[in-house]
Amino acid sequence: MNNPKPNITIPVDLTNPGQFFACCGLLELADRLWPGAEGWFTPGATFSIFSEVVSCNISAILKALATATIEPLDHDDNASAIRLGLGKVPILLDWWRDEAAGGQRLKTWAGRQSGPQIFKLMAKKIADIAAENADTPFDFSATVFDIKDGKTKKKTISPFYFDSRRAGTGLDVGFSADEQQMSVREFPVVETLALFGIQRFRPRTDESASPRSFVYAAWPQQLPLIPAQGVVCGAVQLPSCEYFRFARPSRGGEYVSMFTRATRERSNNV
Repeated sequence: MNNPKPNITIPVDLTNPGQFFACCGLLELADRLWPGAEGWFTPGATFSIFSEVVSCNISAILKALATATIEPLDHDDNASAIRLGLGKVPILLDWWRDEAAGGQRLKTWAGRQSGPQIFKLMAKKIADIAAENADTPFDFSATVFDIKDGKTKKKTISPFYFDSRRAGTGLDVGFSADEQQMSVREFPVVETLALFGIQRFRPRTDESASPRSFVYAAWPQQLPLIPAQGVVCGAVQLPSCEYFRFARPSRGGEYVSMFTRATRERSNNV
């Protein structure tokens, strides 16, 4: 269908890798809930999803994610794969364990941090999103506290650091809020959807860059899930795509890393 009226249109900062991959996660979820959903980016920095099913909307997607069952396959492994009960077929999230296709290179959390726990708490926080935030879900911020033995702790849980807005916090104030055990507001919609989006949508790895960098493409044409996957990593070239490059620098002693703000590529030939 040409020029359809999208069911969903939300603003997105394409230089924020977390927001880009969160859009990919939205498309994946939309296709799971309403098979055949299609997505695309516009020059006005928005991401749209079209489905022939009228009930397709952003609130329904976020509610489905917030109420999904989240189960680590190995409860003793902080890097365990996650089984997500959403829709008719369970979804396996395990890209950070994938050495062959480069997924492990994008892992941002440290060995002592529990990926399944971070995902579960961030997804649960999405349930708190107010109706007025539905039009700008990526700007929804909240303080996410850790939980131990069923009890809420005073310390906030560290995010995945996919959202590059979080990267500047320490530099802005002159110290690490995490190390001082201060309450810091996170972007749970972005953090959760990005973990989901990277399962299928992988950027191209540039090993020649120092430090190693990653390149992703934002597609302007209306595409279903599988073709869009090929465009993101550069396997499929489309006219008018915009390309962005980001790195994943280490945060030193904490042994975790974060996605940097992406730079727009001057040429489509990357």
